[in-house]
Amino acid sequence: MARFGATVVLSFLTVFGALAQSDMTSEADRAFERRGYFEASREYVALYAKIKADVDLKGYCAFQAGESFRLLHDPAAATEWYDKAIGLKYGQKDNTVFLVYGDALRDQEAFDEAIEYYAEYQKAGGNAQLAEERIENADLAAIMVEEPESRYVVEPLVILNTASYEFAPTFAGKDQDEVVFASSREASTGTKEDPITGQAYMDLFRSEMDKKGRWSEPEPLSNTICTEHNEGGSCFDAKGKTIYFTRCVDMDGSNLACDIYFAKKQGNGYGASMPLGLVNRDENDSSQVGHPALSPDDNILVFASDLPGGLGGKDLWYVEANEGSFAGAVPQNMGPSINTAGDELFPHYRDNGDLYWSTTGREGLGSMDIWKAEAREGKLAFAEPSALPYPLNTSADDFAIAFKDGMQEGIFTSNRTGGKGQDDLYSFKLPPLEFCYQAYVYDYDTGMPLSGATLTLESKDGTSAEFTTDEEGELALCEGEISEGATFGVDVAFEGYIGTGDLLTTEGLTESTTLAREYLLKEIVLNKEYDMPVVLYPLGSADLLMDENVNSADSLNYLVDLLERNENLIIQLEAHTDSRGSASANKSLSQRRAETCVDYLKENGVVAERMVAVGYGEDALLVSDAEIARLPKEDQERAHQRNRRTVFKIVAFDYKPAE
Repeated sequence: MARFGATVVLSFLTVFGALAQSDMTSEADRAFERRGYFEASREYVALYAKIKADVDLKGYCAFQAGESFRLLHDPAAATEWYDKAIGLKYGQKDNTVFLVYGDALRDQEAFDEAIEYYAEYQKAGGNAQLAEERIENADLAAIMVEEPESRYVVEPLVILNTASYEFAPTFAGKDQDEVVFASSREASTGTKEDPITGQAYMDLFRSEMDKKGRWSEPEPLSNTICTEHNEGGSCFDAKGKTIYFTRCVDMDGSNLACDIYFAKKQGNGYGASMPLGLVNRDENDSSQVGHPALSPDDNILVFASDLPGGLGGKDLWYVEANEGSFAGAVPQNMGPSINTAGDELFPHYRDNGDLYWSTTGREGLGSMDIWKAEAREGKLAFAEPSALPYPLNTSADDFAIAFKDGMQEGIFTSNRTGGKGQDDLYSFKLPPLEFCYQAYVYDYDTGMPLSGATLTLESKDGTSAEFTTDEEGELALCEGEISEGATFGVDVAFEGYIGTGDLLTTEGLTESTTLAREYLLKEIVLNKEYDMPVVLYPLGSADLLMDENVNSADSLNYLVDLLERNENLIIQLEAHTDSRGSASANKSLSQRRAETCVDYLKENGVVAERMVAVGYGEDALLVSDAEIARLPKEDQERAHQRNRRTVFKIVAFDYKPAE
């Protein structure tokens, strides 16, 4: 049987070699055709040793042995036998030996060698587009291994894995501290040898995590679940009261008929298991049905099957519940947005409605990769699918992922190098991003650090925290005080100085980041003229100039913000003109302009008692007429512009806001 119910082989992958080469290989060929790959591998290897003179037949047996090992997910053994086939010139008969040899090398992360054989496949007349896609993806996989783009941390679950097969985890328990998975380990109930794997038939096992995060020794589920047949991929309803699982029944060594079964929880065990009945089987129906996944609301059951009418070997299908029951539901294909001409298997619903599955039909890092489609508004509405990043996907087969509810962590299955068995369980976790806020507060004029400056951080929900700078004028918040997706305002204050502020956010950041800021505070000097952003007016007018090039209101917002942050300040807002025009007219115009500015500030919440409007006209020129006269003509207008200015002075800093 395939990974369909147990886990081991991709029996649904294309078989490239032509079978029934001679009467001598007929027994091995029949075993291969019925997916008995372990049995077939032994037969082909034995035949290879017996054949002496017939080079073509010997090459065929070597190739078929390689194919059997490939479908058993033993790429090292597959490359050994493909190499023998190529040495016997089998590539002249069937150029696909170069392609699958490249795949087996890729699965062992021998990317450079794999690319050589993909090129050889193309050179031997193979599909050029397919070869180029393989080469491109091998290049990409090599880069991903050397320079991973994602922050996922992946670790083998050593306690749960054995030299046998472990796959298809699903979380259970109120606190999601239990995991149920399929395994062919020695404790399995079935004693027969699986002709596909050469191991015992699979059962479902359960392990529980203790408070220290350690998994217990796995134990098989009750005997109503675990039988002498193959049990595989499972899921639970939202309340954990019903288990749905795959069972593939041994029919005297023929193709295993896989169906979805269910059982109700009873105490610490389960009641009788019953087939869901998604397929009305007769002796001629070999449709495979398995890998159940329930939507978060329990109303939709997604599964994998080769039912007629699909797009590929195995597609994802679904049925809808009627009054809480799937009895009599008619399977519907998930359609081309999910399914491909390849195989879609092991669906998993995340608690947010996102759908995950594994596929051989989309170009990825390996022959089988995990893909996801984010949930959208509406029934079975999903965004464009995308592949999960390395190291979740690798050049090996990666499949059957399960997330913990509300968390960026879980368990998945892979046959990547370094495991205990063929398929092993791996934990994954996306560690939180680490953000640091480093503030440096200095005197604007001297550059000296301001020790003891107060920084108040206020989040969007109104909560605030107050901090002070050290002797170097520094504040560092790097121990988890700044979280992901946070937006907060900063007020910087120091006695005798004009306070300032900032608005910072970690929203949208995908890498750990230090938010470093320098704050230069100006000392309060009474009746000193302070610069501010330029405020302009139309010629001869007291209206604020606002057009496609200038927005003087934005400039005045600087003062609004400054006065809000420094509630004790009283300012004198001054308007000046240049010396052109009569002095009295300039005085009147500048007074109106100063009052316009004050009115704007009042409209934006600044109380009148904190402001004085003064128009100086041409009485306080920065550049005298005599100096302007000595300037080149092209510089004279810029000098007049310096004189036309709006500034402010601090006249007191003892204002007390009304309570």
